[in-house]
Amino acid sequence: MNEPGRDERELVRRCREGSEAAYADLVRRHRPRLYTLAYRLVGDRETAEDVVQETFLAAFRQIDKVEPRPSLDPWLNTIALRIAGRAAARQRARPKTSIDQLTLHEAGLGSATYSGSHNGAGLAGRLIETAPLADPQAAAEAAELRGDLAEAVSRLPFKYRAAIVLRHVLELDYAEAARELDIPLNTYKSHLLRATRLLREELADRLGSTDDAFAVARSAPPDPAAVGPAKVGAGLAGSADRH
Repeated sequence: MNEPGRDERELVRRCREGSEAAYADLVRRHRPRLYTLAYRLVGDRETAEDVVQETFLAAFRQIDKVEPRPSLDPWLNTIALRIAGRAAARQRARPKTSIDQLTLHEAGLGSATYSGSHNGAGLAGRLIETAPLADPQAAAEAAELRGDLAEAVSRLPFKYRAAIVLRHVLELDYAEAARELDIPLNTYKSHLLRATRLLREELADRLGSTDDAFAVARSAPPDPAAVGPAKVGAGLAGSADRH
């Protein structure tokens, strides 16, 4: 059996020796996840591509300083988060184009390029469960609600958006997400809780306003060791229909 991380350590070694094939392999392995992360953070395809390219350039410049432990994922995610944060700050001065808005709404928060254990269901699928429906009208309403959720996430302040994306799109646990954002664990939990509250407030007319629906917004995030991502998503959904 191969030692965990052995392949990536070998890849890093070859990159340090200047192997173009190793560089290409590194990009091939990590680009889908990084593009998904970037796009969910900046909401614009061209900007997301720029973020990914800058991430790899920065990583290659620092390749002598990193050791996969056991994977390069956390290190690359941290670089991408930093670059995406700068890109998002620049975006605030200009509105999204109409095609970007349409794409974001239609896509919900699932991903065509990177799928976690929930097969690309993403945040919309975690907060709003619409189990396979035979009713076309119900399915259309669920799709519209997922689009509304995606737009609501895109309007969150970057630190809250990042908290949501890391937890519900990349499916990281709280400790992993905090490390990749380089913030204390309690700060990350606070950001995630605040983001959840803001989303539920904005979508209250669609999700309902019962005590059950907002229960999660009044409680601390559960311990990820005790409650898995699927159960967290169920809690966030409250009494709403969930996908």
